[in-house]
Amino acid sequence: MRTSQMVEQALPVEDYAAPAASARPPLHHRGIITGAGRGIGAELAERFARAGASPLLTELPGEMERLTAHADKIRSRYGTPVVCETLDVREAGQIKSVVRIAEEQLGGLEPLINNAGVNLLAPSLHVTPEQWDWVVDINLKGNFFMTQEAAKLMVKRKSGSIVFIASQHGVVGNEQRAPYCASKGGLVNLTRALAVEWARYGLRVNCVSPTFVHTHGNDDVMNDANFQRLNLPRIPLRRFARPEDVAEAVLFLASPSSGMITGHNLLVDGGWTAQ
Repeated sequence: MRTSQMVEQALPVEDYAAPAASARPPLHHRGIITGAGRGIGAELAERFARAGASPLLTELPGEMERLTAHADKIRSRYGTPVVCETLDVREAGQIKSVVRIAEEQLGGLEPLINNAGVNLLAPSLHVTPEQWDWVVDINLKGNFFMTQEAAKLMVKRKSGSIVFIASQHGVVGNEQRAPYCASKGGLVNLTRALAVEWARYGLRVNCVSPTFVHTHGNDDVMNDANFQRLNLPRIPLRRFARPEDVAEAVLFLASPSSGMITGHNLLVDGGWTAQ
């Protein structure tokens, strides 16, 4: 049966070999990656350090132990300075503090990678105002004000690269994800608005929109036969994304290789939205 054949083609997370960092133009050596304690964020921290960057990594207070352990591994492996700071993007004071620390300890801020985000699965008829605000305040409002504060530094230097992590669900809809789809769709169009407005200052603003990403923290869901049966057939490449797939796309948009690209939503979805 065709569906079962598709399920069998799901590949394990480990089967991946990324291009060598030396194959890319050098990155700017200072920048912020939010939500860097696990999954896509942890992979972004690793890839940026490997490429020669000295990032400032942020996480929620309850995730700081995980983040600092990951940062220690990065320092040991690549010999690059890594700064870790607490950040809840809903808190304006914390945003200002993190940006100030980046300027003082790293000597500047570029790129900014807005990875912080949350999801909520709930029938739309039962979503509460509190649930809606939780998702939208982090995914859209918080990421905007984080970007605004960072951009103030970039504008002074007439240079900067900003990348949002959005989602394929910011381009197409899906069941039980109304707040998430709305917030990620907002990020996609926010990317365009800021790209147009800030181009005069030498800033580039882009976003990356992945499909479902298989991380070590969601094995139970991604390996579930029913989840695969429902979702793998919708991906022409017949596999879920891996953190490495997303990180490579972000590295490209953050690097000089994409110097003529701004306002773009790079879909890392295996063809989901092409149908």
